[in-house]
Amino acid sequence: MSRIWHIGFAVPDLEQGMAEFGTLFELAWRPVVVRSLTMKDGHGHAHDVDCHVTFSLGGSFAVELWQAIPGTPLAVPESGYFHHIGYWADDHAAEKRRLATLGYGDLLRSDPGLLIALGPGNVRVEPCDLQRDQPYLRDLYPRDSPFAGEPVLPSV
Repeated sequence: MSRIWHIGFAVPDLEQGMAEFGTLFELAWRPVVVRSLTMKDGHGHAHDVDCHVTFSLGGSFAVELWQAIPGTPLAVPESGYFHHIGYWADDHAAEKRRLATLGYGDLLRSDPGLLIALGPGNVRVEPCDLQRDQPYLRDLYPRDSPFAGEPVLPSV
């Protein structure tokens, strides 16, 4: 495992969630992006979704908020809005294998490389591939990453 860089929350209403979390933690937000993807849940069932997501701007780690999608692994968890902890993995494939040996099964898997694993105590983690560039999150990469730098924010 490498460095924690975000904590993810599924919220029933994205604008309201941004307002509430923004006020509570004094956060500014990156523009909302829509990620269209096909994900497989822990039972292997495919879900085609358009996920509306944003990350906080500034700070040493980010808060990730997305509009919850009922009936998918991106729904609001029964325990509340908290969904997962995301961390950088130097070797994404090896980290997936390590999680499996620790008893973490796939809660959600999609291409390119998105994995959220569910483990003991219903802890959800997202190992994030340090070898995959995500331009609008470049300021959140570790300083020694070739992708670290200023974020390339999509225009609104």
